[in-house]
Amino acid sequence: MPTLRDSRASAPPSVHRFGQLGVWSRLGVPGWLGVSGRQVVSGRQVVSGRQGVSGRQGVQRLLRLPGLAGVPALSGLLCALLWLCAGAALTVGVSTAGVRAQSDAAGSHAAAGPQDPKGHAAAGHAPAKSTLDMSNKEFFDKQFSHSVPYVIFTPQLSPDPKVNQAFAIYNVQPWQWVALGLMLVLFLPIAGSFQRGSVGWGTRVLRGWCLWIRDEMVYKVMGKEEGRPFVPYFLFVFFFIALQNVLGLIPSAGHGFPLAIYTATGTPYVTAALAIITFLMMIGLGMRKNGVLGFWTGLVPHVPVLLWPMMFAIELVGLVVKPFALTIRLFANMLAGHLVIGSAIALIFLFAKMQGGAITSYLTAFPCAGLAVFIYVIEAFVTLLQAYIFTFLSINFIHQALHQDH
Repeated sequence: MPTLRDSRASAPPSVHRFGQLGVWSRLGVPGWLGVSGRQVVSGRQVVSGRQGVSGRQGVQRLLRLPGLAGVPALSGLLCALLWLCAGAALTVGVSTAGVRAQSDAAGSHAAAGPQDPKGHAAAGHAPAKSTLDMSNKEFFDKQFSHSVPYVIFTPQLSPDPKVNQAFAIYNVQPWQWVALGLMLVLFLPIAGSFQRGSVGWGTRVLRGWCLWIRDEMVYKVMGKEEGRPFVPYFLFVFFFIALQNVLGLIPSAGHGFPLAIYTATGTPYVTAALAIITFLMMIGLGMRKNGVLGFWTGLVPHVPVLLWPMMFAIELVGLVVKPFALTIRLFANMLAGHLVIGSAIALIFLFAKMQGGAITSYLTAFPCAGLAVFIYVIEAFVTLLQAYIFTFLSINFIHQALHQDH
């Protein structure tokens, strides 16, 4: 019987070079991605104790879009690139409008006179207040004013302001475009890495993440045959949410776009859209597999006839609550962490204000800053945790809609 040593001896040189210890052994973390006991190499073979599939076939299966036989996921990435280019054009317009607004404001400030508060107010701006001059409400309103979505650009498409407002660009969309751009930058090299003889450390890590999501999340719940068409979608959902969460960890350098970094998943508009897609897939795929009538009657288990109407109402409410739970869980967790960090930083200035700026008031900076750093570290963990939870629950909800008997 051929052994693992014999299979290695007959493997191509690229397999010897990158696969003798396996990806995870080379990284020094053989079990952290849940693929221990199996070697994943960068060559065109998978060296294991059993016959494997070629690396090129594996990536083609991994990057296959559901419902589009023979069309690789590269076409979907190109569509995302077109959307990204459109977003970049709008972002340039936003920046131009912001520069013009700042120039106009600077001109009005110069005309009013830099030392004339009355002239400054007459130019359309309230006199700037220092922290000690603000009330507690004004201080916290200013501190958290950029934790909610706000309009950064309104295109003039129609004389009707309502039409223009419908196409307004909020501070949420640009950071979603940035997340899409990062996905293209990170994952397009993975598709091309199977044509090269060498693979970098970063590419191996991203391959491992893709395999972990496929094997430990999708296949573990839905099975290999049924779950394979859903792998590209759930890969996109996981990394799209994770990258938006990670972008929100970057500290802001100002109060306006683009210096003010915004966590797109910290608003219910983004999380609700993702949850609605999951909900529509549950309903549509469930009716496709079980039939329209069979899907709705299958919501209720085998119960006495008299209890059937009440159970149907309960199951219907439970069906609607699932996307609502996905929306609130992701949005609330991402927003709450940033609010706690902002509150901890604000306490430094609030205590200084309460003590009239005395030097002893700044002693509170140490515990407040320590609390902010501690919450920030937890937030770094929550970014991946919430992406995992949203993706895994979506997998379970869709699987339950397909197999109501379970």
